[in-house]
Amino acid sequence: MIGWVLRQLIAQAEREYYDPANVQRALAELAARLEEGQIGEEEFERREDELLDRLEEAQRWANGIR
Repeated sequence: MIGWVLRQLIAQAEREYYDPANVQRALAELAARLEEGQIGEEEFERREDELLDRLEEAQRWANGIR
């Protein structure tokens, strides 16, 4: 029973993590933070790269390539 619950939690977490809409939303929020001066260009670029990598992972995950 605990194993099933854990598998369900992991599956839900993966769906949320790899949801392209969530990644796009995070990119938009990041851009807004840069425009508002809350973060600098260097942090923006670093985090943008991370999010773009995650978006690529999401596309592979959606195609069953893990």
